[in-house]
Amino acid sequence: MERSTFLLSACAIPFRAALLSTAVTLFFVAAALAAFPPETQTKPLAPTPVAAPSAAAPPASGPPDTGRPAQPPAPREAASVDAIVQSLYDSVSHPPNQEPDWSRLRAIFLPSGRLIPPRRSTGELAFLSPDDFIARVSKGIASRRDQDGKDQGFSEREVSRKTDCYGNICQVFSTYEGRYTPGDPAPFVRGINAIQLVKEGNRWWIVNVLWDQETPERPIPPEYMGKR
Repeated sequence: MERSTFLLSACAIPFRAALLSTAVTLFFVAAALAAFPPETQTKPLAPTPVAAPSAAAPPASGPPDTGRPAQPPAPREAASVDAIVQSLYDSVSHPPNQEPDWSRLRAIFLPSGRLIPPRRSTGELAFLSPDDFIARVSKGIASRRDQDGKDQGFSEREVSRKTDCYGNICQVFSTYEGRYTPGDPAPFVRGINAIQLVKEGNRWWIVNVLWDQETPERPIPPEYMGKR
């Protein structure tokens, strides 16, 4: 009996120690919690408010931004193929004893453009810049005026046209008649101007003009004498 009592007492000692240790731990935890104010203790996180979708911005007024600089308005004489071909004829025509309006010729030709007259009797071809062509024609006008005191003038007009275009380039076969004055009953010369054009931005430029004159041995073909 005494032995059983001793065993029970021996087993109870560790159990009491465990209870004492747990009680001490709970005491310190309670003291630590009491040291913090209630508002600093952990609280459930409130849901983050979601902003309502904003209304779409109204489209900007005006033309869309293409990323390219705005093009200046095209000169009237270079706004279309029709306009630049007509300007070419106007820029070389002139009344008696007056020079053509060379500013128009310069305005429609690329600075590197060329005017190529018919082959000379020697077989040579001349490749003239706009300024070279202006100098040659001006010299001829002055020479005729000095010889007999009168330059007869020159009026060139288009009578037919065949045009082929692709993208920004055009090839124009323009049949012309030349008179001394617009009122002359019949032309003294006919031929074909081969005009190469290129479009840059919203305007056209003349790149080259080659021409040849009609002769009795080489009449203008019927397909180049039709309507424009």
